[in-house]
Amino acid sequence: MPSDLALPDLARDGAAPEAPPFFFNARPRAAFPSLDHLRKAMTHANPAGDRFLDYLLEGDYFAGKAVWVNPSPRVRQAYEAMVEASPFLVSESPYQPAFALQGVRVRGENQVFIARLDQAPAEVRRLVGEYRAAREAGSCRPRAIFVGGPAAKIGALLSGLETDRAEASEVVFVLDGAEQSNESGSASYEHVNHANALNAELDNTGLGILVTALKRAILGEKDASIALDLDYKKVDLWPGGVRLRDVPLYLHNEWHGLAQRLRKLLRLRTDHVKSRLASKVSTRILSEIERRLSIRLRLDQDGPRAVFLYLSRKNHDASLVDNRELAEDVGLAIEKLDAASLQRFYGPDILDRVVSGDLFLDNGCIRHGFDRVCMEAMERSGIECRHRQRLTCVYFDGDERGMPRATAVALENLRTGERTFLVLDHLCLSLGPTATFHYDRAKSMLSRLADRLRFDLPVPHQTIATGLSAQLLFRITDPDRVRNLPFTGMKQTHFVEVGRTSSHLVMKLTCGGVIGLPVYSRSYAISALASILSILTPDCGLAFEDVVCAWPCTRGVNGPNNGQIVRLGDNAVVRFGEGGTGMSKMGSNAQTMLDLTGMTWPISPEFRLDPSLYRHTILDRRRRVARRLSLL
Repeated sequence: MPSDLALPDLARDGAAPEAPPFFFNARPRAAFPSLDHLRKAMTHANPAGDRFLDYLLEGDYFAGKAVWVNPSPRVRQAYEAMVEASPFLVSESPYQPAFALQGVRVRGENQVFIARLDQAPAEVRRLVGEYRAAREAGSCRPRAIFVGGPAAKIGALLSGLETDRAEASEVVFVLDGAEQSNESGSASYEHVNHANALNAELDNTGLGILVTALKRAILGEKDASIALDLDYKKVDLWPGGVRLRDVPLYLHNEWHGLAQRLRKLLRLRTDHVKSRLASKVSTRILSEIERRLSIRLRLDQDGPRAVFLYLSRKNHDASLVDNRELAEDVGLAIEKLDAASLQRFYGPDILDRVVSGDLFLDNGCIRHGFDRVCMEAMERSGIECRHRQRLTCVYFDGDERGMPRATAVALENLRTGERTFLVLDHLCLSLGPTATFHYDRAKSMLSRLADRLRFDLPVPHQTIATGLSAQLLFRITDPDRVRNLPFTGMKQTHFVEVGRTSSHLVMKLTCGGVIGLPVYSRSYAISALASILSILTPDCGLAFEDVVCAWPCTRGVNGPNNGQIVRLGDNAVVRFGEGGTGMSKMGSNAQTMLDLTGMTWPISPEFRLDPSLYRHTILDRRRRVARRLSLL
């Protein structure tokens, strides 16, 4: 299992060696000058290993690509042997029923309605009345409901740590239907505390995206080999993805980026720095959960795991500035890798193909099988887990001040269509980019018009960015050379080992982001394939056999693209717009949700996130909700 593998000791023999140069090769050799060279590498060990490449090259460029599963019985047999050796992989298997749907939920498909309790079905009002009577009589504990992704999972686990019955809540976790990362459209692993906000890179700003989009819309990409360029930009906006409702997000993003540059000039903390500091706190929270519950949420802790490679001089030069700021502002431990270390990881020819490499000493790499580990830990802690159920409605009542309080939720069973209701005291939602929130049954004409035009929504509008996630099958040709493979990142591309047998291993690969559409670009996939196959060569003791599967990897994008939390009521919050950083901040996000809903969690104050690191992310919409529901 990959979690059991540790990197070798990086200390060099002998006394104080000379410092390694900043880079090894100012002009690295492109491993694949053309698509023919890439195809040759894909078919070297398996004559049919280029099926996925053929799929990518089919059809119109702007049509985009969706779920793909390799039809080969040989590939399926090797993967199922992998699942047998590493049972947690079943949640990632493309041969499970959920993947067979050949699609992922897209923006707006998961609609959640906000309604008044007195307009709820009679059954809901009856349940609320009975629950309140039981609470007053002291015959039941307060109930906390968590729904959705990583922050909700960690929030439920933190709540389950409470052992004092007087303080403990009855915790319910609703998986919201997406039991596989491919089904929810998630990459499902952390970006090594290195995830950038949308405005962190010049070609990732709203204006930068627009310029790239105009070039590609006018000039197109008739030659697919353009994606083999080492500096190919894997963030894009296609004509079909343009939405008038998204324009304010791009404008906000540009304004936000300018504001952060100004803060930086004034020597004030930027939102980007705050996000990375929150990520460090998140890692400490995960460590405490692992210790308290005797589980492993991250890759093996015995040694550093994360390597970041730079394939061009441009990216290397940018990394020098970025790494200096990370060390000064965040205290992130980063070391430049020497030639010997790089060659130990990736073989002797790696120095021909990279400019430089960094080692991130902070172990923030989330292990695969994370969802399953969390669910099993919840069940052992007495947390009720509801599988294959979707949140459809939240019912609110007013307190003595007229402020809204969530009182109950409606859930839909995705297998049977049955509708059930749960009464609650606390509600924490982290539903990702597929969820949209709406008010139910407006009374006034003005409110109905606002609802139709989607003005003043309970949770602000967000768009999506969709990249590629894929699993690649490699045959192990030299077990000694392939003993240790680190989590490897490159610009807008990451890959990590997720499973292994004595003969094969599977790597998970993710990259890119098409803005506003639930499909990924063929060019992203080609670029990502070229990147991983230029790094993992026969020199590593591996032979590429085939792509097992691929799917669209979506994440929510709001204006600051740094994650925000909406207070719908005194006891109800919604996390949204993470922009791909949800895994790296799930611990601190969970803590913030618990604090804002008035819950207790028994962890030392040293793990608490300073309010200055999250205050700017909170949107307080309690009064808006109260006015819209006529509770004030």
